[in-house]
Amino acid sequence: MNYQQELEKDELRARFTGWLETTVYRAKLNYIRKTSQKIETVSIEEVAESSLVSGSQEQEWCRHLSPKDAFDFEEEKLAKAFAELPLMRQRILTMLFVEEKKPDEIAAKLNCSIQHVYNQRSLALKKLRTMLAEGGDML
Repeated sequence: MNYQQELEKDELRARFTGWLETTVYRAKLNYIRKTSQKIETVSIEEVAESSLVSGSQEQEWCRHLSPKDAFDFEEEKLAKAFAELPLMRQRILTMLFVEEKKPDEIAAKLNCSIQHVYNQRSLALKKLRTMLAEGGDML
């Protein structure tokens, strides 16, 4: 492989890593928004019978409530690939990207070296790249 091809490969890796970090960050924000929303509950006795819907009407209503779009599909692919990672790598990526901890904090918490955290992060990202590349277009 010549020098030019090596540079293009490194640039592609950097773009993918940036894309992955942005995707995980946005997923984290969406998760925080969803969990922070407080849902008001009402007792069934307080609801008028005329306002209740039958089972078939409820199913029809739920189908219109959450249509699938391409972005959701990408998140599902990423979630499936993430679930296939070893537990330690999942924990390290979660602490790095979701909890926004620094590698030295993670190393102290997991009782390992900082280099081990970097190595596991690198291996996890490589594995995610290959799993997502197998499923279709990567970028």
